[in-house]
Amino acid sequence: MTIPEPATEAPSKEELDLRIANLRSMMAEKGLDVYVAAHTDNVYYLTNFAYLPFERPFFLVVPATGIPVLVVPLLEVSHARQRVLIDVEYSTYEEYPAPVGNGYVDTLKAVVGHSLTVGIESSLSVAHQNSMPGKLVVADLIDEARLVKTDYEIGRIIYAAGVTEVGMKKALEQCTPDAALATIYSESSREMMVKVLFEVPNPNLLVTKFLAAVWPEALSAQPHSVPGMFDTLKEGGPNVAIITAQANGYSAELERTFFIGHVPDGAKKVFDISMEAREKAYTLVKPGVRAEDVDREVLQVIKDAGYADKILHRTGHGFGITGHEPPWVALGSSHVLEKNMVISIEPGIYVEGVGGFRHSDTVLVTDDGCVPLTQYADKLEDLILKS
Repeated sequence: MTIPEPATEAPSKEELDLRIANLRSMMAEKGLDVYVAAHTDNVYYLTNFAYLPFERPFFLVVPATGIPVLVVPLLEVSHARQRVLIDVEYSTYEEYPAPVGNGYVDTLKAVVGHSLTVGIESSLSVAHQNSMPGKLVVADLIDEARLVKTDYEIGRIIYAAGVTEVGMKKALEQCTPDAALATIYSESSREMMVKVLFEVPNPNLLVTKFLAAVWPEALSAQPHSVPGMFDTLKEGGPNVAIITAQANGYSAELERTFFIGHVPDGAKKVFDISMEAREKAYTLVKPGVRAEDVDREVLQVIKDAGYADKILHRTGHGFGITGHEPPWVALGSSHVLEKNMVISIEPGIYVEGVGGFRHSDTVLVTDDGCVPLTQYADKLEDLILKS
C-alpha cells in the first residue's frame, strides 16, 4: 500500500460531494427521504463549515435528491458562505429566542416538510427531536461514513501527525529537573501553532487546537488527572508526555513515557511489559480483525505479567476530524477493522507509587497490517533524558 503524502489543502468540492453521495447511498438503504445533521463535527465533515452554535442551533438538511439546505441563524450566513465548499441553499431564522413564526423550529419545519421519513443523529437533543417534523429514524450514518478515511483524509492526518512530532521534540527538549509544566505547555503549543500558521493555507482556528502536556511521575498513574501548570519535574520517572494536534480540522496524537537522568528501580520491568503489549497490538491490527479481539489479546499480555488490576483503559480509539472517535479498540466494541481506518495504539499500565506507562501512536490500517503515522523514538534508551 502506498501511503499518501502529507496534505494541508482544504477538501475539494469533489471530495465533499463524494461524502454527500455516500450519505445518500446509506439513506437509500434505510429508506430515508431526508437526513438532518446537527452535530457540529458532522456538519463540518460534509461542508467544511466549522462553527460554535451556542444557543442558536444549525441543521444541515440533506434530501435524497436535490441541493442540501443549511438552516442557520441570520447572523451566521456570511460566515458560512466563507467556509462552505458544497452547493447548499441557506434558510435562515431571525434569532434565538424569536417571536412565534420566526424561530428555528418554524424554519426547520418549512425546510424538512411533513409526511417524510427523516433520519436524525442519536446525539440530537430531546428538544430538537420534538421540534422535528416527519417520521423520525435514529441512524448515525455520518459517524459510520467517517470510519474509513479517503486518501485525502489520510494525507491530512499524516500532516497532523507531523505536527505532533514537532510538539514532542520541543516538549522533551525542555524536560529537565525543575522545569515548569506551564513553560513546556506554552512553548510546545506555540511551536505547533507556528508550524500550522506558516504551512496551512487560511487555517480555521475553530478546528485548530493543540495540547502539549507532561504528566510528572507523581501523577502519571492517573492518566486523566490534571497537572498543575506550576508543578515542576524532577529526576527519575516515569513521566508521560501527551501531544495532540487538530491541524485545521484533522487530528493526531503522540504520547511517550520518559525518564530524566535514570530509570528508578522497578520501573524498567513495567515499561518493558507495556512495550510488549504495544508490540502485540501492532501484530494484530489488520483488516477483518474485530477491534475487541485486539483489545482482549493486548490486555492479556498485561494480565499474564501480573498487572491485571493496573489496567485502566482500552487499547485505542479512532482519529479523523476529531481526536477521539470510532472505531473503538475496546472490549464490547462492534467495530471490525478495515483498510484506511486510523486508530491509536496505546495500552497502558498504571501502578500507584511507581507511575504510569503508556506510549500512544496514530496508526493507519493498511492492506495487510498497519503502520504508525507518528514517527518518534520509542525505545527506553532514547527516552532517558539528560538531567
